[in-house]
Amino acid sequence: MMTVDGPSALKGLNVLVVEDSYFVAVALSKQLKELGCRIIGPAPTVAAALSLLEKELCDAAVLDINLGSETAEPVADALVERKTPFLFITGYSSPRMLAKAYGTHRRLVKPVTPEMLKDALEAVMAG
Repeated sequence: MMTVDGPSALKGLNVLVVEDSYFVAVALSKQLKELGCRIIGPAPTVAAALSLLEKELCDAAVLDINLGSETAEPVADALVERKTPFLFITGYSSPRMLAKAYGTHRRLVKPVTPEMLKDALEAVMAG
């Protein structure tokens, strides 16, 4: 059970999860569900994520930067085009994994606690 206190401002949001590690995707999805979010995905590849974006209403997204042989930047580009808030979650502490356009974008370093996820997602939703 999540230890985050109080009602979540994230309740009812449709959140796309883009993560290539099955176990991390399950953990993130569980944390988001406990915050009251509806999960879209999880998507393990750019192609799967872009396909979900075409089919589903997405209010926000959580993107793993490194998806095996590709990065999530094409998904981030699509989200920017749609004006959909998102954040990156990564196992890398260096912003060099991202193109310059995303180097300063909100990023959490794994492992991510429920509190970190809640605070970061609330911040990106607030603008």
